[in-house]
Amino acid sequence: MGTTRERIAETAFLLFLKRGYKAVTLMDVVNAVGMTKGTFYYHFTNKKELLKEGVEAYYCALNRRREEEFARMRSLREFVDVTVGHLTEMDNYTAKHFGSDIPEILCLSLLVEVVALYPEFKEVVVETKTNWLSNLGQVITTAQMSGEVKKEVDASILAKNLLNISLGVLNYLVMHQDISYTLSMVRLQYEQLYKLVTE
Repeated sequence: MGTTRERIAETAFLLFLKRGYKAVTLMDVVNAVGMTKGTFYYHFTNKKELLKEGVEAYYCALNRRREEEFARMRSLREFVDVTVGHLTEMDNYTAKHFGSDIPEILCLSLLVEVVALYPEFKEVVVETKTNWLSNLGQVITTAQMSGEVKKEVDASILAKNLLNISLGVLNYLVMHQDISYTLSMVRLQYEQLYKLVTE
């Protein structure tokens, strides 16, 4: 699992995802890791530092996985299938470490809470989204060259629309409190948009 510091950051971040940043105390982290308060303070000065390291480690792992996925994609259909697959994993979310594919939507809901307290965390999300939009734009351009996607479709606008569908998961969850309904609606949106832009 890595160093003691990495183990503390990972355990705390997973607690923040499950319970929310404000709800998790330093004693919760100390107990979850199975260490003393002295050990915690040897590695971290406060909860914010712990959160920062967890967010950075999470997005580093997430971006690495997504870059590998984008590198393999040769069609918009592949993007839709992979994205819906990731959303479906949210239904079975049991991540115990960063190696698990933690649904990004859970991290985004945590960051909504955290950005109000620490605005600098917004930069991490903006940088990630900018990279993803660029990669998705390349997938769409490749799909246009192969004849899968209509030539007149604006690749950058389509990329934004596709990523925004995923963000709608939070809205559906809040409104309906039903993960199956949410996943069904998001899948339908992806499929409908795919039909509209393909030949």
